[in-house]
Amino acid sequence: MTGVIASDKQSVTGCDMTNETQETKEKQNHESLIAESWQRCRDYGLISRDTPVIARPDEPRWQQKLAQADVMLTVTREKVLPGYQSMLANANSLVLLTDQDGDLLAHWGHPPFMQQMPAALFEPGSCWQERVIGTTAIGLALHTREIVDIRRDEHFLVQNRQMSGSAAPVFDPHRQLVGILSIASDAYLPTTQIHGMVKVMSQAIENHLIEAAYGPYFWQCVLNTSPDNLDSPWAGLLVFDHQGQIVAANRRADLLLGQSLAGITLDMVAGLPLSEMKAADPARVLTLNGLVSIPLFARIKSPTQPFTERAVGADAVLQEKTKPQQGERLLTALDTGDKHMAKAVTLAQKVADSDIPVLILGETGVGKEVFVRALHASSSRADADMVAVNCAAIPSELVESELFGYVKGAFTGASQKGSLGLIRRADRGTLFLDEIGDMPLSTQARLLRVLQEKRVTPLGSSESYPVDFRLVCATHQSLRDAIRLREFREDLYYRINGLTVTLPALRDRQDLTSVVQSVLTELTEDGVPVAVSADVMQLFASHLWPGNIRQLHNVLRVAIALAGDKPIGTEHLPDDFFWDLKGIVREQEGIEPELLEEDWQTALPKVYRALGRNVSKTAEAMGVSRNTVYKRLKQLGLWHDG
Repeated sequence: MTGVIASDKQSVTGCDMTNETQETKEKQNHESLIAESWQRCRDYGLISRDTPVIARPDEPRWQQKLAQADVMLTVTREKVLPGYQSMLANANSLVLLTDQDGDLLAHWGHPPFMQQMPAALFEPGSCWQERVIGTTAIGLALHTREIVDIRRDEHFLVQNRQMSGSAAPVFDPHRQLVGILSIASDAYLPTTQIHGMVKVMSQAIENHLIEAAYGPYFWQCVLNTSPDNLDSPWAGLLVFDHQGQIVAANRRADLLLGQSLAGITLDMVAGLPLSEMKAADPARVLTLNGLVSIPLFARIKSPTQPFTERAVGADAVLQEKTKPQQGERLLTALDTGDKHMAKAVTLAQKVADSDIPVLILGETGVGKEVFVRALHASSSRADADMVAVNCAAIPSELVESELFGYVKGAFTGASQKGSLGLIRRADRGTLFLDEIGDMPLSTQARLLRVLQEKRVTPLGSSESYPVDFRLVCATHQSLRDAIRLREFREDLYYRINGLTVTLPALRDRQDLTSVVQSVLTELTEDGVPVAVSADVMQLFASHLWPGNIRQLHNVLRVAIALAGDKPIGTEHLPDDFFWDLKGIVREQEGIEPELLEEDWQTALPKVYRALGRNVSKTAEAMGVSRNTVYKRLKQLGLWHDG
């Protein structure tokens, strides 16, 4: 007994030390977060004692933003806030809700500290980004995409030091950032209390967004660590389609299950076949002992209306309202969970409102033009044009006339009206030169002069014209190699390479599910949701995607057409998709292709199960014989799966 007591004391002491270390680390992280934010504010040109000019979208854009945020606004106002009104009414607190760009959608409450701050700050549409009003909880949450707290003196602008508060991001069912929820107080309400309220309220909004999207047509499973807390907004929420395949989950479910939710099915969670669950008591509480190391409790709600893939009204409305318009997608919408893409977005955001040239690197098809359009839409030049030029697509003899323009009669075949030229069309906007590595050397020399002098001279003219544009270039080539081969000017390289941003290949991204959903949303103009089977997602995860997002776009377009009203299955994927799975095959001259041992152990189970445990299809997809598949299945202990 003595030994046990001693061990307990050691454990408690060690736990206390661990807690102290954790608290110290959290404090240091918070201090660094504030310091970095203050430095960004200085870089934006803000002065702590100044009163900022509050930015607001123009009226057409503002009405579009309100329409996009309608579902989130409605569930916040009607389903979330009523549960907290009594608590907030006595606390001199203010609840604020912004969209994904930090533009204020609405606020609730009128605490006295509002009278000491600019009234324009609380008007609908006012921008709460760091670059406009300095360090605030909302600005920090936009930057970190995590819940943050801020005390009064941690605000960069003196005018904002009347309040303290917390803010948390709000994500839609597809894990896209759609807003920020914040509670601001006069600093007499404990920060820990505000933090907890913001955390639970933001989760409640996300839960209601999921319910609004999938409605009565889908299975819902709530889970928590106690059976008494299944009705809490802080419960995990999983949504499954009529086949028991997972289609959505909240972030609490991620935390409770501690694993990737891709491939999880309803029968795996409940431990019951789907047929039995349809007749089960909806009030029944299940104990989930085998799913994770700690016991979890769950309650399952069956669909109340027949499932139809093409007629899920609430989801269609939600997708239609949140789908960005072509050319208006902002940088924040491109960060969907991949660390490499998040880095690219963060870098681009830091220079969005400057005139620093940007060079985008990445394989063909990774979405360079989409990224540049988002950069343009996120910049102060968004109201002007973005002019995109594919240098590889214009014949070399026409590049100069297309870029610099010409006067009438400048050359044989020239238009009698002349041409303004693409560079002058980009005046006050953004000029995007795609595949800059394919630009002829003679054109490179003229472009360099334009960049140096900020003036352009049309062909056949002696008069030059001033131009003011943001330059963004992109290439899939190594420009340094081109310089060594004397195919690209070194002086031009250093002109265009102010900031280099590298976009990841699709096979290297960690947010494949979000990318697939984004492409599906783009391809379904009517906004009607399209389901994708778990088998297909497994194959997507195993694919090398040599054509990147462009290839994914084409694969899904074909699959949607072949699937019709059904969820996309492996049978709807085009044949050349399976041929590309052979990219993992190591060709050996004169003998059957073989996979590396680690590739077999990883790829074969995924392909085999995704293709319905069909040996012939598996052999074809992997580019080997049926006998090889049989042998490997036996070696991996999978043959009896069939």
